[in-house]
Amino acid sequence: MIAWVSHHLPIDGKLIGGAEMSDDTLLKDPPVKLDIITPDRWKEAMAYDQVIITGTDLLSPYAMNQLARKKPVVAVRHLQTQTLERSMLINSAKVLIAQTPKHLELELSWTSPKKATWILSSLDPTEMSVKPKENFALWAARMHQQKGPVEAQAWANEQGIPLVMMTDKPRAEVLETMSRAKHFVLLPNGFDGEPRVIIEAVLSGCEVHTNDHAGITSVPNWRDPAVLTDLITKSKELFWETALA
Repeated sequence: MIAWVSHHLPIDGKLIGGAEMSDDTLLKDPPVKLDIITPDRWKEAMAYDQVIITGTDLLSPYAMNQLARKKPVVAVRHLQTQTLERSMLINSAKVLIAQTPKHLELELSWTSPKKATWILSSLDPTEMSVKPKENFALWAARMHQQKGPVEAQAWANEQGIPLVMMTDKPRAEVLETMSRAKHFVLLPNGFDGEPRVIIEAVLSGCEVHTNDHAGITSVPNWRDPAVLTDLITKSKELFWETALA
């Protein structure tokens, strides 16, 4: 039995972001038995032979210090805050798994785990579709400054393209709109490890307008739907192979 320590869990039955969706996919039909442990119950994980940690935000410095003794798998969903205790946790890791090459590079700039790699989130490419394109741009994200809503609107105004902004909408509704959008724009103000919405936009046939803060831009040939489809369909199996090796 493995302890899966994370706060990336549904809230009121809803998956509110990419990190939650990434964990949810990996937790469906896993190849091993898991116990999901929330950060406030971290001491329970100390009794397990193996620990996988996918969310460090809510772990106390003491918890990270103690969990480092378990030599856990640490899979990070976003850029980590640099603290001594967090570096101890990552340095002790059996393996560090980041989301993209740039994400991994940034984490390794201040940590030195024994092994490290990057693996994209697992997505089902059949969820995305390409419909006849309409001349509008889509921005879809949490309404947060880091996601660049102001920058997206400024880009659309400069290009003279209508912008549809979607936040806190059902995923099916977002994907349907994306399937018709000619353009997708996401201009993060800070580094974003993936983000998976850009993968969805590429597979929906959108012209994607982003910047280097989006980690997906560090994936070779990321604008090629065939490349991304291959990566995301293999990622779940690759994650478990890496975590259990």
